[in-house]
Order: sequence, then structure tokens, then C-alpha cells
Amino acid sequence: MSTNLLSGIQVGMIRIGLPICLTIGNLSSILGLFVFFQKSMRNNPCIIYLIFYLITNLIYIDFTILSTIFSGYGMDFSIKSPIACCFRMYFSYVFTAIPSYLLIMASLDRMFVSSSNVHMRHRSNKRFVLFIIVFLIIFWSLFHLHAFFTSEIQINYGNRLTCTTRSGISTSFVSYYGLINAIIPIISMSLFGIETLRNISKAHAQIGQRSLDKRLIILLIIQISLYIFLRLPMSTYLIYSQTTKYMIKSSNQTLIEQFVYFIVIFCQFVQVNLSPLMNLISKSFRLELKRTFYRVIHQEHQIHRSLVQTRNGNTIQIQEMMTRQNNTLDKHQLVVRNA
Repeated sequence: MSTNLLSGIQVGMIRIGLPICLTIGNLSSILGLFVFFQKSMRNNPCIIYLIFYLITNLIYIDFTILSTIFSGYGMDFSIKSPIACCFRMYFSYVFTAIPSYLLIMASLDRMFVSSSNVHMRHRSNKRFVLFIIVFLIIFWSLFHLHAFFTSEIQINYGNRLTCTTRSGISTSFVSYYGLINAIIPIISMSLFGIETLRNISKAHAQIGQRSLDKRLIILLIIQISLYIFLRLPMSTYLIYSQTTKYMIKSSNQTLIEQFVYFIVIFCQFVQVNLSPLMNLISKSFRLELKRTFYRVIHQEHQIHRSLVQTRNGNTIQIQEMMTRQNNTLDKHQLVVRNA
């Protein structure tokens, strides 16, 4: 198989496909945050998870994916210096893990809400959510410090410089960790999603009767399905990679495996960018977005009218003062003339 052909396909996907994904991811994340930050929604425990999910996901999009797009044009900043390489690897690991586990906790929260057990439903509260979010951010930020100290610039196949993990024990650790960290979210979300559906299907289950809770359950099921569908190829590839890493492979097989790895990474990028868009698929959330826009526009219009009225009122007062001053001056001149 031609190296130039596969390389050309990869460059085309990076230069054309990723910018489209990046645009979708940024716009849908901003719109999602615009809706979720409304007073009527932002105090819901699941919404809090989704707010931080969108924020950390947006950081991943604009850091990791944007740097990948630059690499497609020969402008990979991570190979310019060892420090830049270390920072890219560290932030890539951190902001890959945090959004995934926030989505796990959001699905767990929906399982709590849909439970018929009162004590389980009480576990869905704002205080617990904020504690978990802070814990996840601190834990994964500290856990991935190894990436900062074990990253280096190496010459890859085709004599190309690439920022990657240093060979040796660190490579083995990252391989096994990547496999485990790819499987855990899929299994966890699947289990929590199935349990949530079971809770909903129970005839006498006291599901959160609020419309927002029901909508969030549907939204999380869609998010979980998208995550599993587009992240499962990465888990499958990592299992294959670990089971065949000691096998002797031909140059063509190595080339094909590198291309397959690029495809599964691309699927992960697609999931990261499409996930915020899923928030806007729901009709109720689209209506909420429209209402929010109308409310903001109405408030801006009211503020503008108030400013205009204030400005007009001040103008009238100034004109009245000038008129009084002119009348006083005329009277004074008349008295002086008569004298």
C-alpha cells in the first residue's frame, strides 16, 4: 500500500475534516453553555456536570485538536521545543480524562434521580456534585504529571519529528493506562445508562417528575450512545495493540496499523466535537435556546430604551436650564440698558 496515499488521506482529513469539527464543537459548546447558565437551569446537579463537561471539552477542542490542525500545515508547535512538547502531552492527557469522567458522573446522577429509592435520589445534590468536580480536576491534574516528565521529541516513521512518550517503562505504563482509561468510561456509562432505563421502565418507580429531569435523562442517553459508538474503536485498537506488540510485523502492516490508529483518533476527535451538538438535538433545549435569545434581546432593548429616555430627559433638562439662563441674561441686559 502506498505511503503517499495514506499520508495524503490523513493530511486531507486533518485540513478539511478537523476544521469543520472544530467549528461545530466551538459553536455548539458556546450555545450549550449559553443555555445551561440560565438561572432556571444552572442549579440542577446534572446541569452543573454538563457545564463543566462543556468547559473542559472546549479546552480540549481548542488546544489539542487545534494543534493537530496546525500540524497538518507543518506548524506543529509541540516539536519546536521540549517544553512545548511536555505541555501539549500533559494537557492532552488531562483534558481527555476530565470530560469523560464528568460524563460518567452525569450519567450516575441521572441513575440517582430515576431511582425509586428516596435515599438514592437525595444523592443528587449540588454540594456532592461540586465536591466530585473539584476532586476529579485535582486528581487527574496530579495523576497525569507523569506525561509532563516523560514526553520528548522523537523521529517517527518517514523521518518526521513527533511529540510522544519516551521509550521504556513510561511507554508500557501509558499503553496499559490508555487501554484501561478507554474501557472504564464505556463500561461505566453503559452500566449507569442501562440502570437508568431499568428505573424508568419500572411501573411504580418514582422518577423525578420535573420535565427538566426527564429531558436530561434522554439527553444523557444520547450522549452515552455517541460516546460508546465513537470511542469503542479506540478501545478495540488498544486491545489489539497490546496483544500484538511483541509480534514481528512487516513494514506494510506497521503502515496500516498507523493509519488505523489515526482513524480511531479521528473518531475520538469527532465525538469530542459532536457531543456538545447533542444538547441542541433535543427539541426542548432548542426551544430553551430560542427563549434565552429572545429574553436577552428583550433585555437589551429595554436597556436601550431606558438609556434613550434618560438621554432625552437630560437633554430636555439642559435645554430648560439654558433657556432660564438666557432669560436671566436678557433681563440683566435690559436693566443695565435702562440704567
